[in-house]
Amino acid sequence: MTAELKPDGTVELVIEREFNYPPQQVFEAWLQPEQLMQWMGPTDDINISEVSVNAVEGGSYHMQFNSNDGEINKLNGVYKTINRYSQLVFTWIWEPPTDGADIETLVRLDFMPTEKGTRLKLTHQRFESPEIRDRHTWGWDETLNKLERRAKLLFS
Repeated sequence: MTAELKPDGTVELVIEREFNYPPQQVFEAWLQPEQLMQWMGPTDDINISEVSVNAVEGGSYHMQFNSNDGEINKLNGVYKTINRYSQLVFTWIWEPPTDGADIETLVRLDFMPTEKGTRLKLTHQRFESPEIRDRHTWGWDETLNKLERRAKLLFS
């Protein structure tokens, strides 16, 4: 994981992860609602209860995360780039009352084929502070761990 302060004063994070599955499968896991519901969210106690995806450039998505303690967090965004099996770019906007609500950040996923499967590079940009970036770093790291744990079930 790396983090960088950009010239405009915003902060970004970069996480890279290896998956033992081809880019097609890893890519589609980000766009298929049935699959997103099985892995998106940082812990087993936080899961998606609602998801809608219009997987075209300019199309939108919406997710609602529910935690076992009753907390609800919603987010939405728009797909900016969909290059099947190589790149996915979308906005990421938390809805109120979540901290950092209504601030548009940008997520870029690059899917690179490897000998064993896929290297995923996740770049999340435009954070207004290192603290918000750090919360998202933890969230993305744990979410990708969850995807790794559930990949066999998702991709079989």
